[in-house]
Amino acid sequence: MMDVWIDFTNSPHVHYFSQLIRRFEREGIEYFITYRRFKNLESIVKLYSYNSCPILVGSHGERLEEKLINSAERIIKLTKIVLENNPQVAIAKHSVELPRVAFGLNIPTIFVVDNEYAEAQNRLTLPIVDEIITPQGTNRCLLRRQGGENFLTFEGTCEVAHVNSRLNNVLPLDREIVEKMGLSRDLPLIVMRPCPNSSYCNGKRDILPYIIRELKRVVDCNIVVFPRSEKQKRTYSLLGATIPEVVDTISLLYHADVMVGAGGTMNREAAVIGVPTVSCYPECILGVDNYLIERGRMVHLLSVKEIVSYIEDNIGKRNNSINLEDPTDLMFERVCKYLKR
Repeated sequence: MMDVWIDFTNSPHVHYFSQLIRRFEREGIEYFITYRRFKNLESIVKLYSYNSCPILVGSHGERLEEKLINSAERIIKLTKIVLENNPQVAIAKHSVELPRVAFGLNIPTIFVVDNEYAEAQNRLTLPIVDEIITPQGTNRCLLRRQGGENFLTFEGTCEVAHVNSRLNNVLPLDREIVEKMGLSRDLPLIVMRPCPNSSYCNGKRDILPYIIRELKRVVDCNIVVFPRSEKQKRTYSLLGATIPEVVDTISLLYHADVMVGAGGTMNREAAVIGVPTVSCYPECILGVDNYLIERGRMVHLLSVKEIVSYIEDNIGKRNNSINLEDPTDLMFERVCKYLKR
C-alpha cells in the first residue's frame, strides 16, 4: 500500500508540489507520481530527483474530440496503476482525471484550484473531491456554483510554492542563466508571455508585437519572449526578441527587471519574486491576479502606450513589501489527516 498519489498535468505543478514531495521523503511517507505528455512537462519532471520514479500516463489533446478520447483512455490506464499502488489519499492541482479515478475507487481526494474560470474542468472535478485548497483571492462563490465545497484557504498564491521550491534549493536557481542565454547583463531584462491557447482564452489579439516594437523605440533592453505557437515564434524573432528553447523560467524571472504577460503562471511567479509585473490578460482577471494587484505586486493594463510607459517608469524596481503564504504546510497537514500510520 502506498500513502499518497500525486498527478501532474501541467509543468507548473512540478514546482508546486516539489516541497511537499521533499517533505514526504523526509517523513518516510510513500508516494507515487503520475504525469501526462503535455508541452514541456516531461522535461520539467526530469529536472527533479524523486525517490519514486514518475509514471508517464497518456497525453493532452488539441481538438475537443481528442481531449475527450485521451482523457477517457488516461482514466482507464490510471485506474490500473492506482489499483496496483492502493494509495490512502490522492492530491492534484486542476487534474481532470485524478478526481474521477479516486472517486470511482473510493480514495479521498485533496484538490488544489486557483482558476475559477476554468469552468469545464471545475465542473468535472469539484463536485467529487473531498477537500479543496484554494488561495484566499479565488472567487469561491463561483467555485460553489461549479460544485465546490469544503474549502481551505491560504493568504498567498500557488506560485509562492513554485518560487520557494527554488529559493529553498529543492532545485537550485541557475545564477548564470543570463550569460548562458547570451544576454547582456548591462541591459535591462524584460520577459514576455502571450495569451494561453486555452478554452477560456480563444481568439484574442496578441498585443505583444506592438509592445515590442514600441519598446525597441524607447528602451535599449533584452527582450525574451516565450511563444505558444510556431507562428508567434516567427513573429517575435523577426522583431528581434530572444526566443528560448527549453529554459528554466523561474531562474530567468529571478534576474528579470520587468515581466509582461497575457497569461497567468509566469506573471504570478514574477510578482511573487517582486519583479514589476504587467498583466495584459484579455479576459476576466482571475481572483489570484486581483489579489496580487490589490497588494501592489502586479498591474493590469491593456493599452500598449500605458504598458510601455509603466515599463519605463518601473524597470528594476522590486517590490517585496508584503508576505505571501506558501500552501505547502497546509497541504501536508491535510494529507496526513488521511494517513493510517
